[in-house]
Amino acid sequence: MAKQTTFKAADAMAGWNISLSFGIMELVRKGFRRLHLYDFLNGFKEKGVPLGYVVELMCIHQLSGGAYMNKCETDSSSPLAREELCHGYVISRKTMERALDLLDTYFEDTISFLWGRLKGIYPDLDTDVYVDGSHIVRYGSKGENTAAGEGGGTIQLQDQFVVAQLAKSGLPISIELYPGNWNDPPQYQDFIPQLMFMLKEGSRIIMDAGGSDKALLDEIKESDMRYRTRVKMNKSDEQMIDECPDRMQYLDRGMIVIAHRFESSGKTNYLFFSADRYVMGQAAAERRAAKLAQQMTDARDIMKEPKIGKLVTVKRNPFYDVMIKSFEIQMKLNPWLDGDILLAAKEEAGDRCGWFKLQSSEWMEPSEALDIYRHRVGIEHLISSIKSVVNLKPLRVWSRSSVRGSLMLALIAQLQISVLRYDMEPDIIEKMVDGKRTRIEHKPSAKTIIENLIHWTVTLIPRDGWNIERIFSNETDLTREISEILKRYRGCFYRHSARLWRI
Repeated sequence: MAKQTTFKAADAMAGWNISLSFGIMELVRKGFRRLHLYDFLNGFKEKGVPLGYVVELMCIHQLSGGAYMNKCETDSSSPLAREELCHGYVISRKTMERALDLLDTYFEDTISFLWGRLKGIYPDLDTDVYVDGSHIVRYGSKGENTAAGEGGGTIQLQDQFVVAQLAKSGLPISIELYPGNWNDPPQYQDFIPQLMFMLKEGSRIIMDAGGSDKALLDEIKESDMRYRTRVKMNKSDEQMIDECPDRMQYLDRGMIVIAHRFESSGKTNYLFFSADRYVMGQAAAERRAAKLAQQMTDARDIMKEPKIGKLVTVKRNPFYDVMIKSFEIQMKLNPWLDGDILLAAKEEAGDRCGWFKLQSSEWMEPSEALDIYRHRVGIEHLISSIKSVVNLKPLRVWSRSSVRGSLMLALIAQLQISVLRYDMEPDIIEKMVDGKRTRIEHKPSAKTIIENLIHWTVTLIPRDGWNIERIFSNETDLTREISEILKRYRGCFYRHSARLWRI
């Protein structure tokens, strides 16, 4: 039974008044009840504070803008906050660390449970899916990898993750953590086969270049799935661009495509040229060339007095010596001439600047294939939301299990936002597309939703005896709309202290 907190008349002082993010509390608690997360999580921990309450507190803390367990413990330590946020329990940092370890231990079980609940709530979900990844900053001198000699703050030493998002609904359904020194292909080769067990037959998997490994694409086909991914251009593609200009098809917005279908397999390659990408590529190449040209001092020194140490790094090894008896430098371009700088920029950009290649397991009209791939921006927004709105960090924890547990915590928190956003009715707005005014559906972004919920607060003021005055502030049209949606989540049950409560 939860410990009850009492208040006396002498306790009613300004220092006891607290303000909490009522909107975030409502979102998390209604979402947990709808997904039956309390019962599920509490089954992993028999003693002490129910695991569901610990995870709920950390989700509220994350969505409210917090990222550190010390602050989470401090913010929930007062008697009034403990009653409102922790259901009367004392939740320490040690308890939170244990909760993250449990989320790691039951990681796959939690993914499976959440997916089952989503299918139960939305039985007609389309399971076409986007897959993408990003990285997490690793903190602290006490980290396992740091103790083994690794440093921190560099990309290759950060932890990485891959996430899957349903294409139409925008719901995240799976996530996994990988070592920071892995490149994309091994991550996708591990993640995609597990993901396919969750999808309906014939589902389409849309990936970036990390999913372009031939063995992986063959496995997707053999599993009766479809794919669309970005792949590297080869010599045959370059030859087709040079020799088949009559096959080029204009799409829109400065886009040209050459589509080539393989009749035997149905696989289709799309070679796209984008004027926007060309302009951006040329600008980037000019910046790189200008940066090289700024190194004229080094170039002058090398020309005046060539030294091998400025050009070649010789690896030292106790078993052998490297002897370079002679070398020669031949200047191709002059870094002092503007014309040569432009030539260097052209060489940096390459002959295929502005071109990119998509590969599909099936034939589709080029415009449709491009449109589906362009909508990958949705998963990029999801990752941005996970990393900023949900504040995905290892929460000052050190072990891999704790980092992986915090990743699951972030997925659970993000799922509350995504489910709410999916349940919202879209507004119809007018927007200029290709110079034409077009009516499109629009929903508020995850960031906008969270900002409104954070500012929808309740101030708790203890009064005489047991009374607590609650003052609600900063309601908006959006929070009122959200409140009506959350009311629909009523009618589910969860068990607490051997009693059945109806929400």
